[in-house]
Amino acid sequence: MHRSFRLFRTRLTPLFVALTLAASVRAETRFDVLVQGAMDSELQPLLAALTHKREVHLGAWTFWTGHIAGKSVVVSRTEQGPVNAVAATVLGIRHFRPRAVINQGTAGAHSRRLKLFDIVVGEWTTDYSALFTDHADAGKGTRLDRWHPKVHQLRLDNKTVTDFPRFGGDKSLVETAMAESNPRGKVWRGNIGSAFQFHREIDTIAWFHKTFGTDSEDMESAYAAGAAMGLQTPFVAVRIISDVEWEHPQFEKIAGEYCADFVANIIKKMPKPR
Repeated sequence: MHRSFRLFRTRLTPLFVALTLAASVRAETRFDVLVQGAMDSELQPLLAALTHKREVHLGAWTFWTGHIAGKSVVVSRTEQGPVNAVAATVLGIRHFRPRAVINQGTAGAHSRRLKLFDIVVGEWTTDYSALFTDHADAGKGTRLDRWHPKVHQLRLDNKTVTDFPRFGGDKSLVETAMAESNPRGKVWRGNIGSAFQFHREIDTIAWFHKTFGTDSEDMESAYAAGAAMGLQTPFVAVRIISDVEWEHPQFEKIAGEYCADFVANIIKKMPKPR
C-alpha cells in the first residue's frame, strides 16, 4: 500500500467511523428529544437530571443519552460556533433520530426590552452574520448603510430552492416553552440571532437589532435551526440573557445553569409520546 494512501486513510478514519455510526441507526433507538448546549456550563443541570446516563462520542462531538421524567433524552455538547453547531446537529439527528431538538444556553441582549436573566424563546432564529455589501472604492471606508442582509437557501424537497431569511421555531415547542415560568426574570417570544461574533459596541448591536430584528445574540442557534430544518426535525431555541452591554456588560456564567434548569423543567412537563 502506498504511504500516501495509508496516511490519507489514517486521517479519514475518525470521520468515517462517525459517519458510519450515524448511518447505522436502528428504528428502536429513536429518542424523544435532543437538547443542545455549547459549553459545559450550559449543560450541568441537564446532565444531573439524566438517569441511566451513557456517554457517546461521534467524531469530535460528545453526547449523553438517558432519561428525564420518563422521556428518552440526548444531551449534546455542540461546542461553540456555526461549524460545531451544524455538525453536532446533523450527527445528533441522524444517529439518535430525535422527535424534537432544543438548542439552549446563554446569549447577549440586542433588544432594549430584555433584562439580565430574561429568557427568549425563539419564534425565529436569524443568522445576523449573513451579509453582502455594496461596492465601494479604496479609501471610501466602511459604512453600515452599505451592508445588507443575505438569505440562506435550502432545497427541502431536493428540487425547489426556498429562501430562509430566518428560521421558524416549531409552534408546539414554542408554546410548551412559553408556558414554563422563569423565577429570575421574564420569558419572551423573540427572534434569536446567531453569528460567530461577540459584540460589545452598543451602536453596532443597535444596528443588528434594527436591520435583522434580533433580540439576542449567540453563536449556535440559527445554524442548528437550519440543519434541523433541512432534516425536517422540529426545533426551538431557548436562550437566557447573560449580559446586557448598556446596563450589565459583565458576562454571568451562572446564567447557563439557569437556562439548563429551565429547559430541564420543560422536558419534565412535555407529554410522553404514545
